[in-house]
Amino acid sequence: MLRTTLIAFTAAVLAGQTPAPETKKPAIPAPAVEAKKPVAPAVAPKVEAAPKEDKVLASIADRPVRESDFELFLTLALNAQQRAQIGVVQGAKDPYRKQFLDTKVMQAAARKRGLDKHPDFRRKMELMEMQILVQELLQKDGETLRAKIAINEAEVKAYYEKHTAQFKTPESFNARHILVGIKAADAAKDAKGLTEEEAKARVALAAKALADGKGWEVVAKEFSDDPGSKDKGGLYENVAKGSFVPEFEAAVQKQELGKVGEPVKSNFGFHLIQVEKRTLAEVPAFEKVKDKVQQKAQAAKQEEVFQVYIDGLKQDVGFVIGEARPISKAAGKPAAGAKGKATKNVEAKK
Repeated sequence: MLRTTLIAFTAAVLAGQTPAPETKKPAIPAPAVEAKKPVAPAVAPKVEAAPKEDKVLASIADRPVRESDFELFLTLALNAQQRAQIGVVQGAKDPYRKQFLDTKVMQAAARKRGLDKHPDFRRKMELMEMQILVQELLQKDGETLRAKIAINEAEVKAYYEKHTAQFKTPESFNARHILVGIKAADAAKDAKGLTEEEAKARVALAAKALADGKGWEVVAKEFSDDPGSKDKGGLYENVAKGSFVPEFEAAVQKQELGKVGEPVKSNFGFHLIQVEKRTLAEVPAFEKVKDKVQQKAQAAKQEEVFQVYIDGLKQDVGFVIGEARPISKAAGKPAAGAKGKATKNVEAKK
């Protein structure tokens, strides 16, 4: 689950949903003015505004909480689009500012009670640090990664040709169906339900009604015990092959189209079936499923790029599964302590 979450987070960064923070330029002081009257220039020199005052919003335990702290909080709590929306509506930040200050109060209260001294606190802080550092890393590498996951139509077409089975429509059928249920063989004598003989007689009545010209809508509603189709004239449409019990499927494959077949018995009871259409499996043309192929090809390439990226990072930071064995950098051999330990183990075995 962690990997899925990380990939989803990476996708958001690669899609540019979390832009890198802007760097404010220092204010440029206005040029000095000579005592004599200068000749007015064609274009007045541009003077940037002075840095905005970092307003103190509150004081908690004699420590100031500033507007810049709140703005940083917003970068973590909201995405770029949400921040842009509340930035242009007067008063829209007020509820978030209250939430931030309330949270700071709770933080101070927790510290006062010594909760930051709890043994698990540092480990939890490290997990929070991990999340923030990963975000910073992906923002830094985002442009490079976005270029690598870009996909063109030739790659999409190649993916389609290599994975045609993913886009193949299965064999399917349309059929009308009446089910007459039977009581389970191991049911108690007083259990409700028809015996096998009673069910045979009832399904025969249904078949006769159809033969006499009654419509499926009428007969299915009167005789069928199948809640999924009795109110639809017994109809099931575009059913993929293999979706029903084997006895039903076998009848669908061999029965003549448009005719009511002989009753078929399964664990559910007796089925009366009329097959209306059988559709063979087919691979749709590329243009017909192009959008779906594009999505799958893009996801596959993103996974591939992400794995290569992670593998490179593993090599860079010295990732090892399990406990790492100390290595002497000078000789490229196990360190003396590790070697001595190994020697002792060998001697012990002797």
